[in-house]
Amino acid sequence: MEKLENKAAFQLFKPEATVFVIAYDSVLQRPTGMVAGYNMKCSSNPSMLAVALWVEGYTHKVIHKEKEFVIAVPSLAMEKYIPIFGKLHGNEVDKFAKTSIPNKKAKFVKAPLLEEAYLNFECKLVKEVESGDHILFIGEVLQAYQNENVGVILNMGGKDGERVFREFNAQSL
Repeated sequence: MEKLENKAAFQLFKPEATVFVIAYDSVLQRPTGMVAGYNMKCSSNPSMLAVALWVEGYTHKVIHKEKEFVIAVPSLAMEKYIPIFGKLHGNEVDKFAKTSIPNKKAKFVKAPLLEEAYLNFECKLVKEVESGDHILFIGEVLQAYQNENVGVILNMGGKDGERVFREFNAQSL
């Protein structure tokens, strides 16, 4: 067994579920969002999800203020949006306008649902936990939605400086 630096070990900790985290900025009057690799289910009763966002990030600031968000588990059709939602800053660029990502109104939160996602979760923020350079946002799931005809994409790691994704379809098990 070989010793690794922590950063290198994290890069090898794949595959990883990447999710879109969507919030609505009531100041700019538009949705914003990002992709996040640090995410998990954290309670089944009540149903809760957690996502860790960088403390300096724009989406972090919006969720902290608005107290609600959507977690969307992407399908293969959404891979083309990941570079925009993964690299650009929402306070500088309207990612929804730039990508024309298909979305629709949610039932309980202001942030929109992503129409091509495998799963969408409307969440009410219930707790924030400091976690180094990230804040762990824990949200109670108010409503969940599924697209049955698509699979989930997983981040398999990187090659030549680019992320590599593969589709997983639970229906094929």
